[in-house]
Amino acid sequence: MTPKQGQVEVTFNWVYVLIAGAVILLFFIGLVVRQKAVSEEQLSIEVVRIMESIFTGAGVSEKTKNFIDISGLAEYTLYFGCSNEVGEYGILGTSARAENAIDPFFAPKEIKASQLIVWSLPYRLPFKVIDFLFITSSNTQYIVLGEVPFATEFVNSTQGFNVQHLVSRQEYEQIDPGHNFQVRIIDTVGTTLTAGSGVPLLLQSLGNERVTGVSFGQGAVTYYSKNNENKWEQQGAAVPMVSLDEERDAAKYAAIFVADADMYRCNLKKAFRRLELINEVYGGKENEPGGKIQQLLNYYGGHPESLCKNPLVERQDNLVTALASHQRNAAACRLDASTCTNLIASARALRTANKALAELGDCITLY
Repeated sequence: MTPKQGQVEVTFNWVYVLIAGAVILLFFIGLVVRQKAVSEEQLSIEVVRIMESIFTGAGVSEKTKNFIDISGLAEYTLYFGCSNEVGEYGILGTSARAENAIDPFFAPKEIKASQLIVWSLPYRLPFKVIDFLFITSSNTQYIVLGEVPFATEFVNSTQGFNVQHLVSRQEYEQIDPGHNFQVRIIDTVGTTLTAGSGVPLLLQSLGNERVTGVSFGQGAVTYYSKNNENKWEQQGAAVPMVSLDEERDAAKYAAIFVADADMYRCNLKKAFRRLELINEVYGGKENEPGGKIQQLLNYYGGHPESLCKNPLVERQDNLVTALASHQRNAAACRLDASTCTNLIASARALRTANKALAELGDCITLY
């Protein structure tokens, strides 16, 4: 073998070693990356399971606020959505997610924080229908505008939340987002947020999806977001608020915590579907009288002398008629939001008739 041939063989061996080493190295790198991806996916699935448990527990703990440390997930972004009456949440960028077709939960589209806040309030129409679950975070800031009783009530009810109450136009113009992930403006009188008006200067540094607003007026709520021209842009038509409560109005609070009009409608429809089922418990199905109302009719039918028959069935605004109307209106409102004013009216009539029974002293009420 000549020196030149030996040199070629040595060179070939080194090239072979380098190639083989690179292949082995890439193999182990790929293995590590794959294992990391599997571990992260498993972690995401476990986190979503924990979220399910938290939301289930919070939903049954009526009027209870829960402040939950999620600092270990501070680098992850939680997302929330709702379509076709099915809610969804999970961790952005992973396949880990959960769906919920029963419980209405009202949250921003995204949360990236070290502390999660969950709170539930009962929704009544006129009897309790279901608990609304509000989900937010320590770095989601709520700016309340206006000097009206609701503004004061909301601020007092959300102690521990990231809430600030402003009363002057100058304060509004000087809103500073600080280190908050997102800012929600709450116009309680419906005069500050208007389509085409300017967004406060310091808020213009945040992304459009991080600066949103809700405006209340005429029994409805209108949603706004910041556009590329740093002006307020209305997001869809105003959404009616279907509620009877004057204080701690769950429907009104839900409008504040939910991301937008679509998510608000989607979750309200869950509540209306639940209302339809409860109405069947009270009054039976359509064309099939039954439930508690039938029991009351049977009982007082055997007591013709009872004064309870008057508010129950005899007078014009009686309980039987009110409940039948309420059943029809609940189904209609879920399908067509423009009919929801009828649902509010029938809920009021039902409450009045039930109260009339209660005021007679010894009558059995519907709820």
